[in-house]
Amino acid sequence: MALQTQKMAIRSSGNLPIALVLLVGGALLWLRAAQRSPSALALLPGVDGCLTVGIVGVLLALLHGIPYRTALLSVAVPIALVQLAASELAGFSFLPVLGIELTAFGLFGLPLSRLPRRRAASAPARSHHAAHSHAAHSHAAHSSPS
Repeated sequence: MALQTQKMAIRSSGNLPIALVLLVGGALLWLRAAQRSPSALALLPGVDGCLTVGIVGVLLALLHGIPYRTALLSVAVPIALVQLAASELAGFSFLPVLGIELTAFGLFGLPLSRLPRRRAASAPARSHHAAHSHAAHSHAAHSSPS
């Protein structure tokens, strides 16, 4: 039991509540949109493009190592605001788009909550050139005749 507790402590469990809220909230949004109008989930090319940009944008951020919460705040929120403005101008409902995107973001967060947390780097990374010149300088200092 103690091993299981230790194992759970190193997981990124902070992502799980966020992922569950997004998953359930998103599902409820698009189900409500479908109840209002069965054609609400029919994807027009513009709506399909909105979904693609929103979901793929967050997925690419996650694949490049951006933490889940940061990807949601720095990528998903600005895209959603643009989508909201575009939906108002084009006259389509934003509710199903938001619902499907939130469901996808929740699905992304479920496996991420099981990944181990990253440890912060203790020292800033040096470039290869800086490390090589430091090693050459050290070698020269040690090999000089005394």
